[in-house]
Amino acid sequence: MKKATPKYASVLVDINKIGTKTFTYLIPDNLKDEIKLGQAVLVPFGRRKQGLKAYVAGFSDYIEEGIKAKEISEILEYEPLFSLEYLKLLDWVATYYYCDLQTVLNTALPQKFFEKNVKKYRKPKKEDMIFSFKEKEQKNTLTPLQQKVYDEMVKVNAKTSLLYGITGSGKTEIYFKLIEDCIEKGKNVIFLAPEIALVSALTIRTIERFSSDSVAIWHSSITEAQKYETWKKLKNNEIKILFGARSAIFAPMKDIGLIIIDEEHDSSYKQSMPSPRYHAKDVAKKLCEIYDAKLVLGSATPSIESYYEAINTNSLFKLTSRYNDASLPKVVIIDMKQERNEKNFSLFSRTLINNVKETVNRSEQVIFLINRRGYASFSKCMECGETLSCKKCAIPLIYHNRTNSYKCHYCGYEIKESDAKCDNCSSTLLEHFGMGSEKVEDSARLTFPDFRIERLDSDSLSKKNEHIEILKRFNEGEIDILIGTQMIAKGLDNSNVTLVGVINADLSFNLPDFKSSERGFSILTQVAGRSGRGEKQGKVIFQTYNADNIFLDSAKNQDYESFYEGEIELRELLDYPPFSKMIRILISSKSEFRAQKAVSEIELHLSDYIKKLSLDENLIVLGPTSCVLSKIREEFRYNIVIKNKLDENGFRTIFRFLKSIKLPSDIKMTVDIDPMEIL
Repeated sequence: MKKATPKYASVLVDINKIGTKTFTYLIPDNLKDEIKLGQAVLVPFGRRKQGLKAYVAGFSDYIEEGIKAKEISEILEYEPLFSLEYLKLLDWVATYYYCDLQTVLNTALPQKFFEKNVKKYRKPKKEDMIFSFKEKEQKNTLTPLQQKVYDEMVKVNAKTSLLYGITGSGKTEIYFKLIEDCIEKGKNVIFLAPEIALVSALTIRTIERFSSDSVAIWHSSITEAQKYETWKKLKNNEIKILFGARSAIFAPMKDIGLIIIDEEHDSSYKQSMPSPRYHAKDVAKKLCEIYDAKLVLGSATPSIESYYEAINTNSLFKLTSRYNDASLPKVVIIDMKQERNEKNFSLFSRTLINNVKETVNRSEQVIFLINRRGYASFSKCMECGETLSCKKCAIPLIYHNRTNSYKCHYCGYEIKESDAKCDNCSSTLLEHFGMGSEKVEDSARLTFPDFRIERLDSDSLSKKNEHIEILKRFNEGEIDILIGTQMIAKGLDNSNVTLVGVINADLSFNLPDFKSSERGFSILTQVAGRSGRGEKQGKVIFQTYNADNIFLDSAKNQDYESFYEGEIELRELLDYPPFSKMIRILISSKSEFRAQKAVSEIELHLSDYIKKLSLDENLIVLGPTSCVLSKIREEFRYNIVIKNKLDENGFRTIFRFLKSIKLPSDIKMTVDIDPMEIL
């Protein structure tokens, strides 16, 4: 018997200034046998004569009483552009991260979809330069250790595997072997990397290995037209390997057999702003569940949570030596306080200066890491001692020498140096303190005037693909010293780099956050691993003003397991992840009094609610407290943090409470599930 056709269709419409919304329309009799989930349709909307393009997202037989539904006008595209599985994924994201489906769709769908006549959209003017690289005939083979690890991974056949390999151990070769296996089975691959520069480098290596015919990229720096073009190829199953940053997890890849997340520990996989505040790793796990696919996580410094889970599920696989038994770099820690006592006021220690000269004179290359952008990290009034701060945020302005201006890296506020004056006494006598990548670059050019120096950070990139051009010139030996932020700490594989200098090595450990030690250890270990990746011996110099920092020794020895043992004990003692799931409730308002009053009332009612359910030992409420970044974009910010030891049941309990809250229009509430930082 023929199945009855539903009476109504829920469609997704993109409305100017509002975003993607869902509306219900009546299915006319002439379309009932043809309409399908995911099709593009034309619908009447408001007073528009021509109607709007929309997508069918679901069906029903009923609508709310009193609502008169308009009819769908016509089907624009008979071939569905997304599937039921795809909508299931987006619905899960909306539920888990406490936001509505429309918000998720705004993130997932290229807005080109909502143009009425897609044939008129402006196609990409030229192909991305990445795809100009050619396939190389040489095929690399696995070393005995890599083969052993690969065989173990295939034998265990875990849904989620963690490939822990020290820097330079050759994790990418195992990825390639797993990709070959997947493609041979007729399945497709999603490959994620945390930084756009790393996405580009991995894509080039993959093209050289597999050719560019069935490879595509997807991240925030490609245009909407390029996304739409890629989406069409994905729909037609023309793409076998999709590379991208976190947003690529929403691309509608068909027949997924494998998802690889390289540098899985990286905080870039978590979207903090705007909503949905998703983590690509957790979305990937759900996607693998839907498609019965495999997830492979890889890192030299895995997240504490991933390492703990892998140990407890027998899915941890280790590469404990470098490719072809290359030796780890020698690491030296330099106490900059001692350098100053001995009258060296340079940004560079004498040891680092001498080693740089020796390295470049041997025609080898150097990397300098400073994990902060700009020229100076803060500026003070020399008359009254006041720090120059952002007008909209309660944080110091960063001085940028290239633009002669002070900038806020949170709200974008900027003031020219010629217009700057002290807010307290109006003095223009301002002095710069601290340092960023600009200052390191300027000092390097003065200290090493005969060497070729470039800087790679988000401030230095003025045009598309510039990062690819800089890395290409660096890999071809046209740059002697490459200076950058954490963008250069991951994934760079240049066998001619034999010296890495870390300026202010303890900088990342100083944030008041439960993950600060993990982030600091990770970035030092990762950047140290850029040195000595070929046959030449590498060296790393950590410059620090806190030589007693216990994590520096672990990073110096690339001893992740020692670091993990200490950190997991502390996490268990304090009920931090992986022993709980975190929920952050952020209350903000332009009135400090109103924000403080609202957050206090919410915490009081929340604590009472949890106690009445007798769940206070498993849902632990911290706060309310003023955020470390207490004011951003003219709004005062207060935190409530919940340690949830009940997993999904705990989330559901907290969500029921949050849905009962009615806030006045001048108070904002942000809910962040599994936050990567609490600032």
